[in-house]
Amino acid sequence: MQISRALRINRGISQYQPDFQDYYAILGIPVTATAQQVRKRYLSIAKHLHPDVYGRPPEEKIKATRYFSRLVNPAYSTLNQERERIEYAEILRLLAKRLLKRNERLAPQSEAAKKLLYFPKELQYDYEKAVLAIAQIQYEQLDQILEHIAQLSELNLVFVLVREGYQHFNAGPSTLGRPASSGNTSFGQQPPRPPKPLERPANSAAQHITMAEQLVAAQQWSLAIQELRAALQIDPNSSKSHALLGYVYMQRKLTSMAKSSFKQALKLNPNEPLAKENFAKLEGQEQPVSKPEANKTATKDKKGGFFGWLSGS
Repeated sequence: MQISRALRINRGISQYQPDFQDYYAILGIPVTATAQQVRKRYLSIAKHLHPDVYGRPPEEKIKATRYFSRLVNPAYSTLNQERERIEYAEILRLLAKRLLKRNERLAPQSEAAKKLLYFPKELQYDYEKAVLAIAQIQYEQLDQILEHIAQLSELNLVFVLVREGYQHFNAGPSTLGRPASSGNTSFGQQPPRPPKPLERPANSAAQHITMAEQLVAAQQWSLAIQELRAALQIDPNSSKSHALLGYVYMQRKLTSMAKSSFKQALKLNPNEPLAKENFAKLEGQEQPVSKPEANKTATKDKKGGFFGWLSGS
């Protein structure tokens, strides 16, 4: 769905790809949200914006309905589906990898995002708490909705980048600008001395892999993906982690993502057995595109510009 210029967000995640909508920011939920949280939040927003529920003056009702139909509904229809959420999470991960590769330095505008960026001590807890604080007032005033979405998208961008290894005080030469220096240390000016580097999780990569194997055996695909990503954050050169991740994607019918993971596993270890066996199977498959897959392909084409940008130089 084409989003009018009046509804576009040019901060946070969308700052780096204007045609990409941050659906998590629109719904006011963290990128760690479950399916139950997605639905609960959608129903909560509906009480504020749906014309049949909320008594507004006619001119406000038109504006509220536009937000609901053009922003909230597309976000919910995407994040309410497990497969879509997995693909969306992969898009965010690839975006973070892309920005890390380019040595981008973040310069968010919102105080909440700055605080999370400068002091990521308890990253997920502090992030989810900050998202909740903004979400509580996100849809109360119509003229503040887009600003709140922008603040949430900045929080999302900081979270996905720091989770992938970004450290603000150790970043390379700035392409986005440093905060202006000053005699004091308030946010928006020269930040305080950096905190100590984040410690690695207590669990080792091997422990995450073992847990992932148990989850795969139980066909708990989403949880297995989380464990494997945690393992790769500790040891990005683990061919076994990449191979297992490819296997999970293959079970979820995410063929292109499965191939990518298998290729990475074989690049690291050409004899990785799980990757060799299953990559060969995927390469040998020549299945006709069914109607659901055809519809899915059409949906992916809408995202093609973003994936093309990620794979660019």
